[in-house]
Amino acid sequence: MLKRADLLGDIAAVAKALPPFPTIVLQLLDTLHDENSSLEVVARLARNDPVISGNILAIANHVRRLRAQSDLSDPYAAASLIGVNHVRRIVVNAGMNRLLGGKGSSFFFSHSFAVAVASQELALLCGVSPDEAYIAGILHDVGQLCFHMIDDQAFQDAYQQSAVDGKLIERETALFGMDHCQIGAKLAHYWKLPEEVLSAIETHHDEATVTSRLQAVVCLGETLARALDIPASTRNRVVSLNSKAVEFLEIDWSSPEMLDCFGRCRARFQHGAKHFASQPV
Repeated sequence: MLKRADLLGDIAAVAKALPPFPTIVLQLLDTLHDENSSLEVVARLARNDPVISGNILAIANHVRRLRAQSDLSDPYAAASLIGVNHVRRIVVNAGMNRLLGGKGSSFFFSHSFAVAVASQELALLCGVSPDEAYIAGILHDVGQLCFHMIDDQAFQDAYQQSAVDGKLIERETALFGMDHCQIGAKLAHYWKLPEEVLSAIETHHDEATVTSRLQAVVCLGETLARALDIPASTRNRVVSLNSKAVEFLEIDWSSPEMLDCFGRCRARFQHGAKHFASQPV
């Protein structure tokens, strides 16, 4: 059983108490910085996973049926139809569902998905890899999984109290010796995630830290998801804004592009939350 002492001294014990980080997502991350990576490379990763292949075929065949065309049985042909970006999203969703599915509270899961969506939408406007933004966004609160596993009731009580005054970080540190940002960064290091993803996890509550465009996007994605009240909850409080991240990304909240972004975040969350949560593992 995971203990409080493990958080401070044995990150390997913490990681092993959680479901294994999906290898296919690490492989996908490696392709994002390879200029020669293509649909064929991503499809080859997906082809070896029956759940992911099934999702690719289901989406492609839905499109074909709308066109009165026969179903496909080859995952690569299906991937060619729906495109590399859609395939990447399927890979990430299936992989992350294996790590996060069924763990923690329903709000934790839905909030992680909402921040992933908001981070990805901001990334598309700010010249950041949307796939990395999605992965970093959905992992931003992964440290909270450890707290749920050590003492779920104590953590839930702290979370509820923090909905009133916004002092979650302080309560986590008092209970567990570190906050969820710190333990999440240690997990990211153990999993050998990219440094920018680690930084985004570690600083997503910081009010003045900017380490990269990806980190800035995730920091603001957290704020945006709460400001848009997705998922709807009394826990959604915006107590601060990283103004340096806003300036760094040159975001104008009142611009038509940002207003469109708000609408897409809401629509994508409503459309995707139930589907993502119900994907087989």
